[in-house]
Amino acid sequence: MSSPAPTLVPKTEPDWSGAAEVLIEGCAHLPTPEERVRWLERLCISLGDALYPAFLQVLCRVGEHGDAAAQKAVADTLVLALQTGRLPSGRHTAWGATHGTATRAMGPVEYLCAWHAQPDNRGPLAATAFDRAARAVLGLVSHSDQARRMYCAKLLADAEDPLGGAWARGTRPALAAMARSWGAVSATTSPQRAAADAVDAFLAELRRSGGEGVAQVTSGWIPPAPLR
Repeated sequence: MSSPAPTLVPKTEPDWSGAAEVLIEGCAHLPTPEERVRWLERLCISLGDALYPAFLQVLCRVGEHGDAAAQKAVADTLVLALQTGRLPSGRHTAWGATHGTATRAMGPVEYLCAWHAQPDNRGPLAATAFDRAARAVLGLVSHSDQARRMYCAKLLADAEDPLGGAWARGTRPALAAMARSWGAVSATTSPQRAAADAVDAFLAELRRSGGEGVAQVTSGWIPPAPLR
């Protein structure tokens, strides 16, 4: 009888650069878009819900340190994932649920927003960590105009759905503000500026709306350290 598989946990010092290179290689060099989406899916599924933040770490690494071609390859893969409803997602406790009894599947941007604005029993994502991670992920997605536009439409739809159970009343206006800012960029706006303005709009509206559960303290999840 085979022994049970070991429990997967994040390493003390994960090789984020190596994981990011693996993701980029698949998205840049697999021969078809379908194979590239499957590559993205497999990376996320292999981690599972408990380690979804590790998948976000990989996206952050690409967003912060990948060159324009690498980021475009990953962003273009996200286009098909969005089009086919296969955007890699993690599960976050639904708003108002107790002890994680109800969860919602969320893509990378939504997951970060919920983790910061509506922390569950894992604890909050600090404002500084959210700001850095969200800028990295939105900047990555912004390398594809199509992916950015599709993601904006998705965020607006979430913001306008009071019955979905994922978002608190104080968070939905912030999501809408992020989507409007992100969607209004000009052709000359850099991906980094588009991301920064959208994140700033989310945080400003969250403060105005009195967003519940906003984390202002340090949490246990830190975005990737700068390359040495």
